[in-house]
Amino acid sequence: MANNYISRNHFIKTLALGSLSLSGFKVHNADDDLPVWQFENLRNQISEIIKIDSIELWKTQGQLLMVVRANGKVGVTQCNDRMQHLVSLLKGLVLPHFLGKDARDLPNLVDDAYRLNSNYKYAGMPLWNCIGSVEIACWDLLGKISQKPVYQLLGRQIRSEYDVYISDWSRDGDVNEIANNLLKKMEATGSRGVKIKVGGRMSNSKENTEQTKKYIPTLRKILGDKTTIYADANGSYSVKEGIETGRLLEDFGVEIFEEPCSFEDEDGMRQVTKALQKIKLAGGEQDSSVFRFERLARTDVYDILQPDLYYNGGILRALQVAKIAQKYSKSIAPHTPKADPLIAPFWQVAALTQNLYGLQECVFNFNEKPKDWFTPAIKIINGKMPIPTSAGLGIDYDPVIFKNGQRWEI
Repeated sequence: MANNYISRNHFIKTLALGSLSLSGFKVHNADDDLPVWQFENLRNQISEIIKIDSIELWKTQGQLLMVVRANGKVGVTQCNDRMQHLVSLLKGLVLPHFLGKDARDLPNLVDDAYRLNSNYKYAGMPLWNCIGSVEIACWDLLGKISQKPVYQLLGRQIRSEYDVYISDWSRDGDVNEIANNLLKKMEATGSRGVKIKVGGRMSNSKENTEQTKKYIPTLRKILGDKTTIYADANGSYSVKEGIETGRLLEDFGVEIFEEPCSFEDEDGMRQVTKALQKIKLAGGEQDSSVFRFERLARTDVYDILQPDLYYNGGILRALQVAKIAQKYSKSIAPHTPKADPLIAPFWQVAALTQNLYGLQECVFNFNEKPKDWFTPAIKIINGKMPIPTSAGLGIDYDPVIFKNGQRWEI
């Protein structure tokens, strides 16, 4: 049997035949044809049972960390800043489907946490963010136990580094100052690209429009013709405004236009995509349904899908979105705007996916001191981000942070 996610009906039939060579379930119906990520059964890769003894949240260094323990080993992921508001979902709906279970059955556990006990009625970012955070910590645990990077458990590595762009989140201020600051960051990191913000973030005022009209030509002039520029609207525009702004971006060689319209407005986004011929449309960071990702790709809403590794439910589901995008000749560029341990699951996806598009996001701050509570430091080297080769997610935490931290009751 192929070692991949399989449909539930197929699973039942296979059990009847006595076969246990599974790596997981699909989280959709037996009669669908959604692409899935294929990888070798974890039970074949790791011989010992890995019974999950505990799952804890620790508050330390101003962050929440998810800590999974089994077989004397620990798996850890930093949680995003949504988790503090989702603890009741994590405790009541998600943890019971992981505690005491064999972590080698991780695809099954993810599926169970979604479908059993009517948990699917809570489906959306809050539920999937909880499931994804546990899944990612479990992958770190599995990698630490097997002494392999997570990507080696999931497939064949096709890249050891990737090109990055520098992000700027300014939506107002002096356009020359903003552009020159980006140029300094590019020179300091060797990056050859940037991503800027346009519009007002889920709204657009007259002042936002005037700022964008000044900013785009100024940015191109200061950064030069060879610099790659991406633009993110965060759902600021109506269809008409999105098309008008998109054409301005096209005139100045901007390569990607991210979420011009509200992420919920598929039809509006599709109209903008259809109207613009020179620029690629991207989106999906708010989405957490593989069916929706399939529809976004199949109906040409976006050229590039951008699942968030946590919001969308973890590493396996991000890899599934990559396969869905590939089926429809689309690309992915996952949402990972961090330069801290939150970037670690993206390293695993980047190492494996063939259809990763363009430059990838990295936050760079001149004034920020390097953090000393984890290694390795998140560094851009000649415009590239190296993918760590160490076991698990590639991040090791200073044990002192747990001695000085506080375990949250969940």
